[in-house]
Amino acid sequence: MYDGDNMEHDESYLNDKIYDSSQIIEKLSFLNTDDGLKHCMDDADFYLDIVGTFVEDNVLEELKKYYFSNDWDSYRVKVHALKSSATYIGAETLWSKAKRMEEAAKQGDIEYINLNHHQLLALYEKVLRNIDAVMPERVNQEYSSSIKKFTIFVVDDSRLNRQVVSEVLSDIYNIVEADSGDSFFQQLESRNAPDLILLDVHMPRENGHEIIRKLKKDEKYTHIPVVFMTNDNDLSTELQGFDDGAVDFIVKPLNPALLRARISRILELYYLQANLQEEVQIRTQDILDKSRQMYAFFEQLLQSLAKTIDAKDKYTKGHSDRVARYAVMLGKRMGYNEDQLLRIKYAGMLHDIGKIGIPDEIINKPSKLSADEFAIIKSHSVIGGEILKNITAVEEIYSAARWHHERYDGMGYPDGLKGQEIPEVARVICVADAYDAMTSCRGYRKGLPQDVVRKEIADGLGAQFDPLVGTNMLQIIDEDQDFDLHD
Repeated sequence: MYDGDNMEHDESYLNDKIYDSSQIIEKLSFLNTDDGLKHCMDDADFYLDIVGTFVEDNVLEELKKYYFSNDWDSYRVKVHALKSSATYIGAETLWSKAKRMEEAAKQGDIEYINLNHHQLLALYEKVLRNIDAVMPERVNQEYSSSIKKFTIFVVDDSRLNRQVVSEVLSDIYNIVEADSGDSFFQQLESRNAPDLILLDVHMPRENGHEIIRKLKKDEKYTHIPVVFMTNDNDLSTELQGFDDGAVDFIVKPLNPALLRARISRILELYYLQANLQEEVQIRTQDILDKSRQMYAFFEQLLQSLAKTIDAKDKYTKGHSDRVARYAVMLGKRMGYNEDQLLRIKYAGMLHDIGKIGIPDEIINKPSKLSADEFAIIKSHSVIGGEILKNITAVEEIYSAARWHHERYDGMGYPDGLKGQEIPEVARVICVADAYDAMTSCRGYRKGLPQDVVRKEIADGLGAQFDPLVGTNMLQIIDEDQDFDLHD
């Protein structure tokens, strides 16, 4: 506890850097510092000491350890500790999230924990990084090595633009600069890979499109999110950028508030995505060798991930679960064994994971999409394949994500596969996905009647749909005389 008479403590605190407590507290505006000060007898130095201890004693690794080992009693204790410490410093949102997680652990609501664990960690790390950006050297030296500070690589031939980015973001992120493609790639070879790349579109010698294409060819860097910076304001430039693999565009001149918000959102999204993908890989590798109890846990994990995917689209709630259910029904009719049914179920649950990379305003547009917007939507199959391509234990989830929009006649996307060239799991998911799309409500129309849906599938046999899979779907529809299946 802070002791105002402990001069040795005060001197060590101020030894390397003289500071004004009130100025630092003003920079902690993301906390409710008024509440925090109340808990510290309105003593500013005491409060800053408590904030420093909050970071020094962080429980990130322990939370991860107990989560992965399914030690829910220990997990509950650590979440409780996080809730208490968040109260002391005025981290209200973190306190609220930790409180709900503690209650879930007490009640044994593992499904809720699986759905929210990574969001809790992302929020916790964000608070820690924000504190790290403004606290005095004494504290930073003691704990900063335990917190990942994201690195952003800015590639722009304009020194002024690089300076703006550095001024706006350097208090939170590590900033690395390059004024050309050559300089960028030379520096990449001599340092750790960045967490995000801000890339100018128009530069001499190599432009942004050429740089990102070269970058995405290298497996070491293909996962890094790239955000284009440009003065252009036309849709064709954006479409080309998305096709090259960019995740977003920021228009020049750079707006500082918008730049910070966009970068924060993208890094949080990719932090969650990377951790979820890593977790799916770990669970998938182990799950096939474990008991039915572990199978059930893996299903809960995938259901939570599927809900996260579906949450992006307000018009298709439950879509992933329904597609998985219809795919299993088709698999049973086609003679699949238990293992095959599990695999096609998982494939159905994750087939739309690529929508994580599609802008919300396009996914949730209340009217029909334009041709250009539909082109962006179509990229979700490629994005999904990229996310899942390294999960080799259940190869079906990659095939379903990448090829569920291929057509039997070869007129689909993204690769124009035809007939038996399309993996069977993708042909099954294609029919299940189409059935759910037609029977679900959209922003621009209601779900279609059963007879209309049946006719669309019948007319599509041999064209859009595999004739065998489609015929099995027609039999399922014919047996569903009261149209209860979709309900």
